[in-house]
Amino acid sequence: MRRFIADERAWADFFITRIGLILFAAVLLLSAFKVYPMFNEQQTRAGMDAAASDIASKIEAVDVVTVPGYKYVYAFDEKDKNTWIEISTEFVVVRHNLSTPWGERELVHAEPVVARFYPTNIYWSNTSGLRRKLSELCAGKNGDAVNPLNFSGDKGKVDEMFDSIELELARKPFVPDMNRSMIIEKVIIYYNDGNKREERDHVILYQ
Repeated sequence: MRRFIADERAWADFFITRIGLILFAAVLLLSAFKVYPMFNEQQTRAGMDAAASDIASKIEAVDVVTVPGYKYVYAFDEKDKNTWIEISTEFVVVRHNLSTPWGERELVHAEPVVARFYPTNIYWSNTSGLRRKLSELCAGKNGDAVNPLNFSGDKGKVDEMFDSIELELARKPFVPDMNRSMIIEKVIIYYNDGNKREERDHVILYQ
């Protein structure tokens, strides 16, 4: 023991070893604090991508259906109810506030939708509301199979309405209530064009 105390090299080796162990422990702790949030963020982003892709794929699936009035009832997954979803006429956007050791971070994922669709807006909130709005615009004709619109006189008004909805929802997207199901519905608007019957199909989304 006396030889150890007298040997300065032994003390140097002792302190170097201790310092090395302390540094190693510190690196492990820092790695743990860093790796877990990264893993958690990766998992959260994957969930957001899945949620947005699922809604977009369901809208696109209804878009290719040829049956007028076809409805798909979309129920939100329980695990997605702590996210914030916004739907415009082109994108499904999922937002999530992620808690980290350094505070809150907002994660955002946007999924494009390859379909012509319209969520709830200032003009109408469901199919019957859409038909009422068409009736207001087009002298009592609501665009169903029994009361078709006039192609040359009414189509411009209808297109203008849909253009206005696109601008509105680009500024302020539709935010669904995650505790309620969404209805994704195929709607056909009929037009008379001389002796021909024209059809314009749309997908609408509402709760």
